[in-house]
Amino acid sequence: MNKDNLEPNTQSNQNKKGMKKYLMYLLLLVVSMMGTDLTDFALSIWVLGQPDLGTSSYTQILFFEALPAVALAPFIGSFVDRWNKKKMIIYGQMVAGIGSIVLMTLFYFDQLLPWHIMIVVSIGSIASMFIYTSFFVSSRALVSKKELIKAQGLAAMLFAVVEIGVPIIAPFLYSLIGIGNIFLIDFVTFLIPLSAFLILKFVVVPQSDEKFNIKDDFKLAFRFVKERKGLTSLIVFAFLFSAFYSAVQTLFAPLILDFSDENALGKIMAFTALGTLIGGAIMSDDKEYKRPVRTMAPAYFFIGIILSALIFQVGLYTIAIAGMLVVLLFTIKETLDDAFVLTIVPVEMQGRISGFLALVVGLSGPISILISGVLVDTLEKVIDKESIPFLDHLPGTITTTVIMIIIGSAGVLMALIAIVFWRSNGAKQLDALYRRELQKEVKEIEDSGDVEEMKEHLIEELQEGS
Repeated sequence: MNKDNLEPNTQSNQNKKGMKKYLMYLLLLVVSMMGTDLTDFALSIWVLGQPDLGTSSYTQILFFEALPAVALAPFIGSFVDRWNKKKMIIYGQMVAGIGSIVLMTLFYFDQLLPWHIMIVVSIGSIASMFIYTSFFVSSRALVSKKELIKAQGLAAMLFAVVEIGVPIIAPFLYSLIGIGNIFLIDFVTFLIPLSAFLILKFVVVPQSDEKFNIKDDFKLAFRFVKERKGLTSLIVFAFLFSAFYSAVQTLFAPLILDFSDENALGKIMAFTALGTLIGGAIMSDDKEYKRPVRTMAPAYFFIGIILSALIFQVGLYTIAIAGMLVVLLFTIKETLDDAFVLTIVPVEMQGRISGFLALVVGLSGPISILISGVLVDTLEKVIDKESIPFLDHLPGTITTTVIMIIIGSAGVLMALIAIVFWRSNGAKQLDALYRRELQKEVKEIEDSGDVEEMKEHLIEELQEGS
């Protein structure tokens, strides 16, 4: 009798333990995320409520929150590949917590200004990039390739709980305890995961032993992209989509607050976050996606259609429903995208490749954020609402009209880009690459002699064949 038949299903046990650890680490990060989102919401209300600050001031803060992390992403990724992941998560939490104390102190002494916020959120975004990149890279040491989509779906569900809850409680807390005490809550939510990560034993993640050289790391990333046919077209597509989507996200709060109030904004944001919950639930199923890249394109297309159609009927209910559907589709797209990257990139290169992609694709976000705010303020001065009769049904002031013109235009362009990408050979080539990487893992399992895992795989193949 083969002794392998007598051995326990070690691979399956490791997978279960890995998933439990993944969820435990994720829950701790969710606590931290809750405090960050509370502060971001409160700051949005505070800045947009200042009489001497316009939409451009609000978008400038978002710009400085997004740009540093994106610009430094390759450097952060290089460090993540070479450093201890647990320490980076701990140090990142410490820096973010200090930022909350600084904002709280400035507010209590009545010294809080937009440029103060810009500096603090810039540093905080870098700290967050270290935290989430470290966790992202660690995912491959915890979860098998075939379970990555499920793991990313579960993450989306947990993040959705925060995205639903924060907009509901944030306006209430803002009115009840004020923004100063919200900063204090933010600090506590950093302190909890910080303490836990100091105590817990973190998963061992392979580290690169190469010396730090950003030039060589860029060459590595360029070579990686060049050797994988279709990856360049995906990057271009993602860059364009990110630019338009970031503009829509940026203008969401100013749009609602122009014809309603922060309570309505909170309720709508909570309702739209249901899309993340539903999308995460869909993706956390055990269903196998053999064409993840080409599945992204229809999600992009329908996002564009929904946004472009919204201009015909703008109201709290229509924005809430449209927002929920857009977020649902975006969650599906993001889950597939993250799982795809984690699957095709070796663990010891995850930080560098992810950092490179974050820079190339992510730069579109800060640029779009900055342009959208300036564009709104500029168009408000040159467009007369009464001169556009087919948009006279829109509520609010000229601000709503201008924002809806931008959102509608972005939706049309997103739908057109999605059609082009779906028909491209690059998408097909990337799906083929994804399947080859999954087959490699199956081969590794077979070579390891894990009979039970081999049986499970054979049964799955037979079921698919039937």
